[in-house]
Amino acid sequence: MPHPLNHRANNKGLTLIEVMIAVAVIGALAGIAWPMFKKQMARQQVSDAVITLTTIQTRLERCLLDTGTYSGCTPCGTTNAPSEEGNYKITVKCDATLNAYKAIATPNSSIYGQTALGLTSLGHKIGPWP
Repeated sequence: MPHPLNHRANNKGLTLIEVMIAVAVIGALAGIAWPMFKKQMARQQVSDAVITLTTIQTRLERCLLDTGTYSGCTPCGTTNAPSEEGNYKITVKCDATLNAYKAIATPNSSIYGQTALGLTSLGHKIGPWP
């Protein structure tokens, strides 16, 4: 027979303090992990825009070498076309008078803080390129 003063020895379970400490630790870990996750997702989506814009640049430069002008090239006149992974809308404007182009990638959403990126025929980069 157990001693009457030692009645807590058989209790199994967690106290309120232990549960509160566990919740606080989980909250602290989540507070650290979320910004890292958000930053990684933004990087991944920016790489989608960069790959798409550089592919367009390559096509336009090839067309320029073949025809001597950007006008009439395949990407010219593109409006709100999806990027390779679909995270951005791509618009390409070509100017026959200046023999120049500007390709802009606009994000579908800015949930991870991404902004528009662009590339011009002179090689100028618009926006926060990595």
